[in-house]
Amino acid sequence: MRGSADQHVQAGLALEMEGRAQRAEREYRKALDIAPHHVVALNTLGQLLSATGRAAIAAPYFERAIRAAPGDFISWTNLGAVRRETGDEAGARDAFAQALTINPFFGGARLNLANLLRSQGRLDEARPHYRFLLERNPNDSLTRWNLAALEGLAGNFDAAFTLFAQVHALEPASLPPGLPRWRGEPLDGKRILLDANQGLGDTIMFARFVASVRDRGGCVILRAQPVLQELLSPLPGLDRFVSRDDAVPEADLWYPLVDLPAVLGKGAASGPWPASYLRAAPERIAHCASQFADAGRVRVGIAWAGNPTHPDDRNRSLPLKALFGPLSGFHDIAFISLQVGDAQAQAKPVPSLRTDIDVGSFADTAAVMSLLDLVISVDTSILHLAGALGRPAWGLLGHAPDWRWMLKRSDSPWYPNLTLFRQPRARDWDSVARDVAVALAAFAAARKSRG
Repeated sequence: MRGSADQHVQAGLALEMEGRAQRAEREYRKALDIAPHHVVALNTLGQLLSATGRAAIAAPYFERAIRAAPGDFISWTNLGAVRRETGDEAGARDAFAQALTINPFFGGARLNLANLLRSQGRLDEARPHYRFLLERNPNDSLTRWNLAALEGLAGNFDAAFTLFAQVHALEPASLPPGLPRWRGEPLDGKRILLDANQGLGDTIMFARFVASVRDRGGCVILRAQPVLQELLSPLPGLDRFVSRDDAVPEADLWYPLVDLPAVLGKGAASGPWPASYLRAAPERIAHCASQFADAGRVRVGIAWAGNPTHPDDRNRSLPLKALFGPLSGFHDIAFISLQVGDAQAQAKPVPSLRTDIDVGSFADTAAVMSLLDLVISVDTSILHLAGALGRPAWGLLGHAPDWRWMLKRSDSPWYPNLTLFRQPRARDWDSVARDVAVALAAFAAARKSRG
């Protein structure tokens, strides 16, 4: 019987590798019909259920595995992961701790525990776990990246960017192998290619460092996403913009754009930063101005969702109704949608939210923002764009924010014009929306009083 159950488990694993999750699930269940206490079958089925959005019903399978084999640290780790997924952070922490009691050297449990502690803001408790893992395996890029994120949350930017750069140096370069990597030396007129290979928000945020590279005496070429070409081409200090869709241009050196703080020297990431470093094209602003016939009303642009493929999207995006419900009573405010992508459809049943303003490109969005009194956005490229333009902006953050927003503070060293609204607890967007509504009432009243 055991051998037959093993065969079903192996068949399920092979089907999962082929992307055939439903058939794999049937194989795991067949194994459990034969051997109800089969620890591997219980774990593989639980992991599959969790991976397909059914974490709540996955937990009992890991609990069954633990009852069958109390010393199985992998089962304890899996249970901790689904408990965290379903919001039971205390239970998750206990499960990870139990796994480490059984096997103190199991990296999966230790990394999960460290990440949980970091998400709870318990940075001093999480840091030793990351360092323990790196002492055992200095080439562990995942742990090094997570430690970098922790140092960013703590505001230790020099340490954070050094660690991020170490991680990226281990990744295969997308550029010709013979092109030397810049070490921070004076450039003396050499052509340096800055490669923007992260997200759109990262490219906008780190574009501020282009001028510092130019100050080192280089001819600066920025290779970035084509949708940013019109917006970034006039960037101070930039000699040439090249689309990532085009061939790699000739250059003497290269460096990753997002790692510039690590090579520019201690304190390079600390600022202080200017009120803005990007601007919208005047002709686009003039064109957009003709679309606004609401003189006298406060204009507020909103974006409520980021890229759905982002690994943390469910914690950083929110449904429009969760945000706009408390805002719908402001009849003296003109709300303009800055949202792009599939989430735009959520605005259709909201007549008080304008969706006819063209934000089809970043250059268009920049022009629209230049005519707004305020931008309200979740953590996405729209928020970075508002910050880089120097527009008044409010950022809506999840309880466990991205490293760059740090913890507890309502301002940001990256963008002097930005105010942050944070969830008081995980997935509590209702509290954020209420806080925004109160602040918006005061903002609108102040604007009206100034005429």
